Amino acid sequence: MGKKKVVLDQFDFIRAIACLGIVLYHFAVEYGWPDIFNNYVGGVTYGDIYVTVFFFISGALLFYNHSKIDDLKLFYRKRALSIFPAFYIAWGLMYIRDVLRYKSLFYRGNPASIILSLIGMDGYLTFKINDYYILGEWFIGAIILLYILYPLLTWMKKEYKWVTFGLVILFYILSLKINLTGMVSFRMLPSCLISFYAGMLFVEHRKRAEKYWWIAGILLVILKCIEPGNMNIKGHIAGFLMAYMLYGIGTYLMKINIINKVMKFIGGISYEAFLTHHVTICLFIKFVPADATVMMRVILLIAILAATGISAVVLKQVCKTIMSLGRARKKNIA
Repeated sequence: MGKKKVVLDQFDFIRAIACLGIVLYHFAVEYGWPDIFNNYVGGVTYGDIYVTVFFFISGALLFYNHSKIDDLKLFYRKRALSIFPAFYIAWGLMYIRDVLRYKSLFYRGNPASIILSLIGMDGYLTFKINDYYILGEWFIGAIILLYILYPLLTWMKKEYKWVTFGLVILFYILSLKINLTGMVSFRMLPSCLISFYAGMLFVEHRKRAEKYWWIAGILLVILKCIEPGNMNIKGHIAGFLMAYMLYGIGTYLMKINIINKVMKFIGGISYEAFLTHHVTICLFIKFVPADATVMMRVILLIAILAATGISAVVLKQVCKTIMSLGRARKKNIA
């Protein structure tokens, strides 16, 4: 558990593309243009696909580095540090802004619901509870739950491989048929779990993707032409195929130095970009009307991508600085 985290070039490539895909999707949704970033086919969106890729790569990266959990406390500590410091800084700044704007600490009412933000679950539960969800994405809450389950999931996979596989499939099927919460089925934990677990399984068979990635590409095109069925299932299949294809493409493209550097940079700030991009998009689109010229829209998109990148870099650096100061102070006290 103490070993340094290793990230394959292909995983960096997938993470970077998924990040860009989600930012472009939300831009298209909020601005209403262009549809090519939004709709894959029927009711399946590129947002669905890239979120599936996000869970897939999260499971793959975690299993690649931690196929065995030796120190449970250290594992959870590292997961918490990978999520909460940046989240608290970004959320805290936006919360202070809104408190000053509305002149109230609990401007949305329901003071107790602010606890959901403190544990990173505000976005995931906002469909049911009027809370203080300000930034980030709903899937941050889902990934927190998956991190909590991961040690158990890893142990079950090792000891009862096929039983675990069957249970993951069973829970997913049940989530399609039974919905007691009112949450969109695609966001329910079993739906997120199947993508996460697929990534874990992929690690053991990833070499095949280097040779047969093109088959996944062909199947993606075919899937787009098929009449819509169950959107949840179709979105997951498309996401799995996309991740498989991107791994294969990344095997070759990441050998090109400039692409390698760019993708590693984007992958390295992907979490911070998830936290800041929605706020950036909503801020910038106010200045360019939807009926503006194509050139102005393109400039707007470039500006949003640049601002998202800059804000993500700043957030990451601030987070690093604060954590370094905290470690130094702790060392001095000791």
